[in-house]
Amino acid sequence: MPALALVLIDSFLKVAGGVAIGWLLRDASSKRSAENKPTGSGSPNKKGGKAAARRTGAAAAASSSPGPVPRPKEELKMVLCVNMSLKMGTGKVGAQCAHAAVGVLWSHYQSHNVAIRQWEMYGQPKIALKVGDESEMADLESKAVSLGMPTYIVHDAGRTQIAAGSQTVLAIGPAPKSQLDTVTGHLRLL
Repeated sequence: MPALALVLIDSFLKVAGGVAIGWLLRDASSKRSAENKPTGSGSPNKKGGKAAARRTGAAAAASSSPGPVPRPKEELKMVLCVNMSLKMGTGKVGAQCAHAAVGVLWSHYQSHNVAIRQWEMYGQPKIALKVGDESEMADLESKAVSLGMPTYIVHDAGRTQIAAGSQTVLAIGPAPKSQLDTVTGHLRLL
């Protein structure tokens, strides 16, 4: 019986020690990330800047402790414009839409932090729309960017149904519904 008690005490101390070390490492990591927080607003659209902006957005999302989020004045939504010229299967379309939604959030988390947090808190509406081809997608992206909306285009890796580099889905938003409608209001639902 005393041996069992020693094993239990030993196990408990190991777990408690691991938890304590984990808390210390987490606190040290969050202090270090607060000290090293970048002050620039690197544009994800500049050559070579997309990966850095995505990493910066990911770091902000992981290490920030956001305060309360005010309710938006207007409903925010995200649109996912699917390139219909590629004739993707249903599963492929779903996967590409997921890539686009995640990509736009990670790429623009710092530059559109309040809108993204509001969208996350108040429903996260996403609308899938049909786009004819890559040139129409490019036109939509340029119009959205000119209005200050976050955008992200998924370029397929080419491992399954589509040629590598094909533009599959354009994500726009989160942005106010009325603003998005000026860019994509003419498109049909998927």
